[in-house]
Amino acid sequence: MSVKIRLKRIGKKHKPIYHIVVADSRAPRDGKFIEKLGTYNPHADPPSTVLKMNNAVSWLMKGARPTETVRSIFSKNGVLLKKHLLEGVKKGALTNEESYEKFNIWYKKYKI
Repeated sequence: MSVKIRLKRIGKKHKPIYHIVVADSRAPRDGKFIEKLGTYNPHADPPSTVLKMNNAVSWLMKGARPTETVRSIFSKNGVLLKKHLLEGVKKGALTNEESYEKFNIWYKKYKI
């Protein structure tokens, strides 16, 4: 079974809001899903995102594939960086403290 992280559309006509969900790749867009990771509102200025970062990183480490839009959202929120740093810890290139420090430096610089 292939697992994808993708958007599930909710909301009114012409005013969509999306849930970021983990779902089987064969399931319909608005069908069954395994877990809800957060929400994305493209109509807010700037677009707002609420994420469960640890759950998202956990699913990425297990091999779930994000769609292009979700990959962009994850990149802007630091999920892909955190996954990258944790893979470095797993391979022995970094320690846990170094990875947390690097992530906190990025977070302070790019997230207000």
